[in-house]
Amino acid sequence: MRLLFIVTLLAVNLFALERCALLTQKVRVAHFKEFGTSFPYQYAIAQLEQESGCRASISNDGVGSQGVAQITYRWWKNVLDKEGITEIASVQGSLRAQAAIMRYLHEQGRPLWVTYQRYNGGDWVLKEIRKAGAENWAKAKAQCTRGDSHFTLKSGKIQTRNNCEINYEYSQNIYTLGRQYGDVQDNSQFRYW
Repeated sequence: MRLLFIVTLLAVNLFALERCALLTQKVRVAHFKEFGTSFPYQYAIAQLEQESGCRASISNDGVGSQGVAQITYRWWKNVLDKEGITEIASVQGSLRAQAAIMRYLHEQGRPLWVTYQRYNGGDWVLKEIRKAGAENWAKAKAQCTRGDSHFTLKSGKIQTRNNCEINYEYSQNIYTLGRQYGDVQDNSQFRYW
């Protein structure tokens, strides 16, 4: 039984990797338009893998998120309207929205792990960095005191996870997964850590 689970998990990950790899050029173009050509777009592909497994789906999170980037339009309406983005369900619309939101969240000089955590969990990470006194992932995580989230699985079982673990794991996953999509060129303008 355990072997079947491992084989199934590997197959799911391979399919996601294939789907995500097919989006490489579109992700690159969308992010280069927003950030310039020195942006390490591989992390943006990893973000799509993390969010949806690179499937154009609706509401994996139960709050109405859409597309491969799992964006909730009502939360980002003002930012997206300013960019002329009115549709986020299609792959092209979702990628444009993802890049625009990431540019909006990214403050020059901040490491990308902060930007990705803001995308995933809002501005809590900024408060934790202030408490920590440094833009250091481990020190900021130590300051995290968010509560738990409860998820109802398709089986009906309720799963509980700590919001600190979810958000701080997110940036680590993006970093690790990003390296699957090519030679990531971190640079002083877009450092990850």
